[in-house]
Amino acid sequence: MKHTQVYDHYYLYGEIEALLKGYAQAHPELTELISIGTTPEGRETLLLQVTDKSTGAFEDKPAFYVEGNIHAGEVTGSMTVMYLLDTIFSNLDDASIQHILKNYTVYALPRVSPDGSEYYLTTPGTLRSAPRYYPFAAPMPGVQRKDMDGDGVIRLMRVKTPYGAWKVSEKDPRVMTRRQPDDLFGDFYNVYDEGEIEGKWNGVDIEAAPAPFGNDFNRNYPIGWQTEDVQRGSGDYPLSNPETRHNADFLLAHPNVCFVVDMHTAGGQNLFTPGYKSAKQAIKQDIDLYRAICNIAQQENGYPILNVYDDYMPQSAPQTCGGFDDFCHFALGIPAMTIECWDLAERSGLHPVYPPKENKTDAEKENELCAMLKWIDEHIGTDVYQPWTSFEHPQLGTVEIGGCDAKFVSQNPPPAYLEQEVAKHTAFMLRGMKLLPLLHIDEVKTTQVGEDLFKVEVTCGNRGYMPTYVFKEGLKSKRLKGVSLALEGVEVVEGGEPAELGHLEGMSGYTTTSWGITQGTGQRGAIRKKTSWIVRGQKGQSFKVVMTSGKAGRVTEDASL
Repeated sequence: MKHTQVYDHYYLYGEIEALLKGYAQAHPELTELISIGTTPEGRETLLLQVTDKSTGAFEDKPAFYVEGNIHAGEVTGSMTVMYLLDTIFSNLDDASIQHILKNYTVYALPRVSPDGSEYYLTTPGTLRSAPRYYPFAAPMPGVQRKDMDGDGVIRLMRVKTPYGAWKVSEKDPRVMTRRQPDDLFGDFYNVYDEGEIEGKWNGVDIEAAPAPFGNDFNRNYPIGWQTEDVQRGSGDYPLSNPETRHNADFLLAHPNVCFVVDMHTAGGQNLFTPGYKSAKQAIKQDIDLYRAICNIAQQENGYPILNVYDDYMPQSAPQTCGGFDDFCHFALGIPAMTIECWDLAERSGLHPVYPPKENKTDAEKENELCAMLKWIDEHIGTDVYQPWTSFEHPQLGTVEIGGCDAKFVSQNPPPAYLEQEVAKHTAFMLRGMKLLPLLHIDEVKTTQVGEDLFKVEVTCGNRGYMPTYVFKEGLKSKRLKGVSLALEGVEVVEGGEPAELGHLEGMSGYTTTSWGITQGTGQRGAIRKKTSWIVRGQKGQSFKVVMTSGKAGRVTEDASL
C-alpha cells in the first residue's frame, strides 16, 4: 500500500498534532479530531475518529480502538498508530480500506502520555509514564541517571575497585561479565547507570536511587489494582492519573468499541489477558477468541502468542496488577491485546523461550549480550556502542562511560528499522478490524393480508467474526443490549416494537469437524434470525427497517409495502 509520511525518526508532539489536524481538515467527510483531556503540562490528548460518515455516524458502527504510549518511552507504539492512519488516508481508493470505513469506526489515540513521551524524546532521560515525581516528592539519595559527559545519551558507568562485582569479558571488551567467586586477581568494577549521586554520600557506598518518575500508567486501572507496596507504579488510587482517567472515560462513553489494541515495546510478543490471574480462570470462549485474533497477528508480525499471566511473565514473578488490558477485559467486556514491538533478542539469534527462563548463568547472560552486540555491529554500525571511555566524575574521580543509546536500540528499533516494524503491525490491525461484528439485514418481505394491513417479515444476521456481544465477559454486567429490529414509517399493529432478538453469534460461533475426506459444520447459537409484524399502511408506502445492537452498531434498510 502507498504511504505519504516519512518514518526515519520518532515524531514529537507537535508533529503528531499537525498530522492529525491535517487529516481532519483534509477529510471532514471521514474524520473528527477530539481531545479526550488535557495533561498536567497543558497538552491535549488527541484522538482521531475515522469512518465514512455517509454510511453512518461514528457511534453507530462497531469500533476498533488503538492506542500508543501508555508507557511514555515506548514510542514505537505511537508511530504504529500514525502509520495506520497514513495507510488509511493514502489508500482511500483501496477496496479493503473502503470496506473498513463503510462498516466500522476507527478510534486512534497515538499518545496516552504526551507529556511523558515529549520528555523521553527531547531529553537524555527515560521514564515509565509521566515526568512528575512519584511516589516520592523529590529525587531520592543515590545515583540518579544523568548525562554526565554531555553527549546527549545516558549510558553505563563503571567504577574500578577491588570490591567490584564485574570484570571485562574475554569475548568482547565492551561486555562486562560477573566476577567469579574465586576471582582474586585482575581488574574489577562496579557498574551503574551514568549519573550523579544525589543527597548525602559517605564517600564509600554507591547505590542506585529510585527512579524519580515512578508512575506506571499500565498499573493504575481498577481491575486487580494494588497499592504501591505490592505493585510498583500503581498510583495513589485507581485512575488517579488524569491521563488514565481520560482514556477510561472515553471507552466507558463509547460502548461501540469491540476490540482494543495497546501498542508497547519491547520484546516481540502478541499478548492477551488476563494479566492479574491465569487464563484458566477466564471464560474459555473469550480465550478462544483471543487466540483466533492473535493467530492473525502472528501471521503478520511473526511474534509468539502468549497469555500475560501464564506465559509472558517469569513463573516466580508476581502478577501485573491494575493493567489497562485487564480493565478492558473484565470491566468493559472488550478483548484487549497488547503488542510488544521490536524483537532485538530474536533478531540476534537468541530465540527466547516462554515463560522466560529464570536463573540464567553468568555465561548465558554474557553470550546473550555478545550476540546482541554482534547484531548491532553488523546491522546498525559499530559506532552505536560507545567503548568504555575515561571520564573525570565530579564525585567519583576517574570512571569510564560506555554502552549504547538503549532508547533507540533496545527499547525501540533504530530509525532504519522503524518503518518495517510498524508496517507489519498495521497489516495485522487492518485485518483485525474485519473481525468485528457486522450487522446485516438479509431480506425484507411484505405481504398484503387485508385492505390496509400487511405482514412484514425481516431476516437479519451477523456477518462478522465476533458475536454481537463480542466477549462473554461483557454479558456479566447485564447492561449489554442485544439485537433489536424496529420499523419506522408504518403503524405496527401486531408484533414487538422493537422486536428484541437477543444476541447473534458471528462466524466464530461455527464449529467445524474434519475426518478423512468429509467435513462438517455446527454452530454455537443463532447467527441469523427472522421476525415479523402486522402493520397498517397503503400499498407502495415506504418505510425503514432499523437493526441495532449495543456494541455492533446500527444498520437500516429501505423497503415499501
